[in-house]
Amino acid sequence: MDKVVSKCGCEFESNQAVADRVRAKGMDKHPMPNPATIACECGHTIVMDTLVYKCPHCKMTYAITPCSCDDHRYIVKAGIDY
Repeated sequence: MDKVVSKCGCEFESNQAVADRVRAKGMDKHPMPNPATIACECGHTIVMDTLVYKCPHCKMTYAITPCSCDDHRYIVKAGIDY
């Protein structure tokens, strides 16, 4: 499995590890400087406005590190109800 790399160069073993790290730092509820509009795989369009965000329709969890939050390309899917 390929490692997940953040914008600042931090490496993570998995997408879940990104969410875990952000939560461990207490930053999961931190607001995104520019919320991301995401076409969720469940078919709904959602607005990710915190660093860890769960789709209210299908519960897919999305995460991004604080150092990467200005570039939406670094958002990862951590899994359903993660």
